[in-house]
Amino acid sequence: MPAPIALINMFEVSCGMENEFVEWWKNCSEALKKEPGFIDARLHRNLTSTSHFQFVNVAHWETEEAFVQARTRNKDIMQGRPGWKGNPALYEVSVSY
Repeated sequence: MPAPIALINMFEVSCGMENEFVEWWKNCSEALKKEPGFIDARLHRNLTSTSHFQFVNVAHWETEEAFVQARTRNKDIMQGRPGWKGNPALYEVSVSY
């Protein structure tokens, strides 16, 4: 079985929209965690409020195909809002210690 893949999505969130963004992320995560192939997800908040990316989502999926299918099935709930922008990318482990 291939190694899981990681979705890393860095978010730019306008000042004052942080709480709304976190609620949106929770709703998306609740929907996605019911999908086949989902492993886990965590939202990280930057400790510096002036940074370019205030939030980083790290989620693990069994396969890229599982992620793509889940995202397609949940595209309506995953629509972002004006005031924040995601920068998603999928990664595989290159080196492990």
